[in-house]
Amino acid sequence: MIYISKKEKYIDDIIEALKKQFNDKEEKISITELFCNDLDSADLCILEEKELLKKRETKNPALKNKKDNHKIKDKKIILIVEDKIKGEIFEKFLEYEIIGIFRKKRLMYEFEELGKFEKLLKEYIRNINYGLKSDGNKLYMDIPYKKLRDWKFYPDTEDIYAFYEKNKYVSIFLDPAMKDFSKKLRIIINDFKSAMNKYKDILEYINKVIEDKKSLEKIEEELSNPQSDVLKSLNEKIFLPSVLIEGETGTGKTLIAEIISSVISNQIYKFSLSNISRELVDSELFGTREGAFTDAKNRKGKILSNVGKCIFLDEIAEIPTDVQTKLLLYLDDFKIRPEGLDGLPILAPAFLIAATNKDLRKEINNNKFREDLYYRFKYKIKIPSLRERKEDLRFLINFILLNPYINHFDKDKNKYQIEKISLYAIEKLENHSYPGNFRELEGILKNAVNMASVENLDIILDKHIVY
Repeated sequence: MIYISKKEKYIDDIIEALKKQFNDKEEKISITELFCNDLDSADLCILEEKELLKKRETKNPALKNKKDNHKIKDKKIILIVEDKIKGEIFEKFLEYEIIGIFRKKRLMYEFEELGKFEKLLKEYIRNINYGLKSDGNKLYMDIPYKKLRDWKFYPDTEDIYAFYEKNKYVSIFLDPAMKDFSKKLRIIINDFKSAMNKYKDILEYINKVIEDKKSLEKIEEELSNPQSDVLKSLNEKIFLPSVLIEGETGTGKTLIAEIISSVISNQIYKFSLSNISRELVDSELFGTREGAFTDAKNRKGKILSNVGKCIFLDEIAEIPTDVQTKLLLYLDDFKIRPEGLDGLPILAPAFLIAATNKDLRKEINNNKFREDLYYRFKYKIKIPSLRERKEDLRFLINFILLNPYINHFDKDKNKYQIEKISLYAIEKLENHSYPGNFRELEGILKNAVNMASVENLDIILDKHIVY
């Protein structure tokens, strides 16, 4: 039962809203019967701050003496304050189980505050309603759950597989917690698109030279000589935008790089700097010329081979300092300086996208990363960790479980292998810290789908959630 010391209009509005929600979802909950003015029979108390801070002075009969005050210590409490939270309230956290504090003034007019109050109350009501029930001599438990296709998001398409293959990034833009990140990402995407349109002709011309000329010597002559047709045709210095993506492991840095590159072409060269010897990074990126070192041969390098495309440098914090210097020069003029090159640098403009899971400011302070290179990237964007996106983790759960590559979708039966997830399973997912971020959440849910399927169930239960 829920005890209310003073029934305000916003309480009535919430009760009506919850009634409608429970009815729409066919949840057999008689909500009006859950509220009372009897403290003894209540599990949850909705109290105003004066009733907690000035217990002896209150006119409320339920709180008139120490014996009744002691009863509140066994209850969960939702506290209503006038406007600001007083310092004395914090001391009460040691004495009482306060599960939420709300400001009355904001509950009167602010939908966000009202929504949080409603969500807390709804979760509590569901928890007390779905307990053990009796049917004759048998005890059973109704498991509260969410139906995947009736919950938050469902792609309106006949081909679910094609949708997720093409639009797997859509969760970034639909997740409310990613609103600011999405705004910054759109700005970056538009700049990449504008640069591509602006330099499209010259980039195609440079690629044609690379394709037509059979030897590196002839390519270099055309792309480094100021009197060559290519360089003479340039009316201004080429400047392509670049971006540095920061974020913890598993947040989706590669996915962001793919989204950005998709506005230019579907081609992106991924170069992981953690999977290659530090001594080879220079030659792999910028190429080599015969004689640069023992057994050195003429090689274009990845930048010259991907002019006009996106080059994704994953784990850029692992790049050697001497190569950082060459990369800095490259972002100045988009010309490469291969090992062993005697002549002028070679024009080879490409869109650079770099990523790291390290704190580059700490790396700069430790003299492991060049500060000027850090600031040379036109854009720097940080992907929030899953801990920072907890407010709408349920959206991500819904989105992942609708992915047919994780939860098989039978087109003939128009049915997912798993159709539901219990609220207990959702709560268990919400209580995890996710050091592996989105990738870890995806792995946990994929494992849960497999475990439930082995048991021939169409619902994920809390026992299937294994961290």
